[in-house]
Amino acid sequence: MEDSEVASAFSTQLADRIGQRRFDTWFRDQARLCVCGSALTVHAANLLVCEWLRNHFAKDVRECWLAIAGAGGRVEFEIDSEPEAAVEVPSQVAPQSVAEVSVRSRGPVDAVASRRNASLAEFVVGASNECAFRAAELTARGRQLASPLILCGPTGVGKTHLLRGILQEYRRTRPGTTVLYLTAEQFTTGFVEALRGSGLPSFRQKCRGAELLAIDDLQFFPGKRRTLEELLYTLDTLMADGRQIVLASDRRVSELRALGPELISRLSGGLTCELTAPEFVTRREIVRRLAAEAGVAVTDDVVTLIATQITAGARELRGAIHRLRAMSEVFSGPISPELAERGLSDLARQNSRNVRLADVQKVVCEVFGVEPAQLRSVRKGRSLAEPRMLAMWLARKYTRAPWSEIGEYFGRSSHSTVISANKRVEKMISEQARIGVANQTCEVDEAIRQLESALRTA
Repeated sequence: MEDSEVASAFSTQLADRIGQRRFDTWFRDQARLCVCGSALTVHAANLLVCEWLRNHFAKDVRECWLAIAGAGGRVEFEIDSEPEAAVEVPSQVAPQSVAEVSVRSRGPVDAVASRRNASLAEFVVGASNECAFRAAELTARGRQLASPLILCGPTGVGKTHLLRGILQEYRRTRPGTTVLYLTAEQFTTGFVEALRGSGLPSFRQKCRGAELLAIDDLQFFPGKRRTLEELLYTLDTLMADGRQIVLASDRRVSELRALGPELISRLSGGLTCELTAPEFVTRREIVRRLAAEAGVAVTDDVVTLIATQITAGARELRGAIHRLRAMSEVFSGPISPELAERGLSDLARQNSRNVRLADVQKVVCEVFGVEPAQLRSVRKGRSLAEPRMLAMWLARKYTRAPWSEIGEYFGRSSHSTVISANKRVEKMISEQARIGVANQTCEVDEAIRQLESALRTA
C-alpha cells in the first residue's frame, strides 16, 4: 500500500475516533499529515497549534497510527515549514490560547485562509450559491453590505470555502490588516482556556481587535451560556466600531433560537445569504475542477455520470474522484463510463436518502405555509392546487411510491389525478410559469429549488 493510501486510511480512522468535525477543524484546517514508511508526521500551522495538537490529540493519533503501521510506527509533531504556512505569532499570546490566535501576514498570503481550494477564484458559482458568492466577493473587496454577513446552508455546499476566500482576498488587498477565522469550537475552547489561564484580556484583544472576524459553525454555540455572552459582547464591540463580521451556519437564523433573543436580534439585523446543494450544472463544473486538481483524466461522459450519481456537495464529489482514480490504478486502465458506473454505485446509494411521502408533505407545507389537512383536502383554489401538484410531482420524483399510493396519500381518489398533476407541473416548468409562494410569486423552477433544498435536510 502506498503512503498516500496509508495516510487516507489513517485519516479515516482518526476522524472516526475523534469525530469528523474535530478532525476537520484541527487536522484538515490547521495541520497536514505526512506519511513516510512507518513514520507519521503531523505538520502544524504554527507553534501554538503544534503544542495544542500534541497536548490534546497525541494519544489518539499514536493509537490510530500504531493500529495501521504496527508496533514500529513513529509519530512526530512539527511546525509546518511550507511557505503557505509561515506565520508570525504575537509573542504575548500564551500557549493555552491557541484557538484565539490571529495571524499577521508577512505578505499577501494568509496562513489561515490560503489553504488549498480556499480562494474565491476557485469557487464554482451556480444558481445554488450565486447570491452568497456575490455578497462574499463584495465583502472581500471591503464593500460592507452588512455586518454581520451570514452564510447558511447544509454541510458541503461551500460556506467555509467562502469564509476563507473572503479572508484571503481581504488580506491580499490590505497587507497588514488583522483578520481572524475561528470555528465555534475554537472560539469556545479559546474562551474557556483564557478563563482558566487568566488570559481573557488577550483573547478579547485578538477577537475584538480584528478588522474582519469570521466564525464558522455557528450552530454549535447553543447551550454554552458563558460563551454565548462573550460572543454577544464581541459582536457588539465589532459592530459598534464598524468592523466586518462574517458568520456561517448550517441552519437559518430562524432555526437558531437557542442562541438567545439578544444574539438572534443582532443576527437578524445582518444580511443572510443561503447556499443550497449544487444543481446538476454546478456539480458538473465542480467535478471538472476537482478532476483537474487531482490530475485525473475524465471524459465528458464520466463527468456527467458523476454529477448525476452524486447529488450532494463538493466533499462527496471529491470522494467520488478519489474512488475512481484508485480503481483506475487497480485495474490499470482509463476511467471509462462502465468503470465509473461500477465504482460509484455504492457511493450513490450512500449519498441518497429514502424520501418518504411524509417528508414531501412536510416541506411543501413549510415552504407554502399550508396545513397538511389543507393539502389533502378537496379544495381546488390556486393557493392549494399548486402546492398539491408540486407535492405529487416531488413524490413521484423522489419516492418509490406508485401513482395510486401517492394519490391516496394526498387525498385523491384516482391515480390519474397524480398523472395529470405531473404533466401540468412539467408544462409549467417548460413555460417558466410563475407560482405563488409565501405571499409572493416566483418562477416554478425557483419554487422547486426551494422545495428540493428543504427536502434534502428534512
